Amino acid sequence: MENERSLTERFAAIESKLADSKVLLELGKANELPFFIFDYDPKQELIVRDEVKKLKKNNPNIQEFDLFEMVVEFLKKEGYLDTVKEYETQYDSNILLSQLFQPFLSLEEDNNPVMQYFIDNVKDDGNHIVLITGVGKVYPIIRSHTILNKLQPVIKKNPVVMMYPGRYDLNNSMCLRLFDRLGDDNYYRAFPLEERMTRR
Repeated sequence: MENERSLTERFAAIESKLADSKVLLELGKANELPFFIFDYDPKQELIVRDEVKKLKKNNPNIQEFDLFEMVVEFLKKEGYLDTVKEYETQYDSNILLSQLFQPFLSLEEDNNPVMQYFIDNVKDDGNHIVLITGVGKVYPIIRSHTILNKLQPVIKKNPVVMMYPGRYDLNNSMCLRLFDRLGDDNYYRAFPLEERMTRR
């Protein structure tokens, strides 16, 4: 219960900052991308989902992009979802990743459907906050550092906040702690949201 109270308090502390995109934009310095990380213990994922719902209800300027749901919708649209479910029972996860997901979802491809969804749906007007969720659910199909890198030329006016199920330390080193064994690469251009808030 102590962890739950602590996380709830953390969300309460950032809610006012997420009420206005201008506040987050001001948290950066000149020439800095307004990209932020809110990290949390993966064991608290369900609590985070509930808190995100509250944030969106109270702040209509928040645009949520659930990476996992985006992938599922793409697979449905292309008719691959049933195939994925069938292959999951027959093949190793590494085979699924390299042979099934990567040909369609590689972020290195110009026509990547995930990035295209961002391009088509982000209201990059300086008045909205892009909230990225589903990071743990979609790992390792999409890696958090890769999506943030790819979003740099796409989102130029709105602040971006990623809900990150892992540790993002003061040295800006990402460590995705799913199952206490998975690792993710580093990303050096996003700020820990709460740390940056306390500096202003």
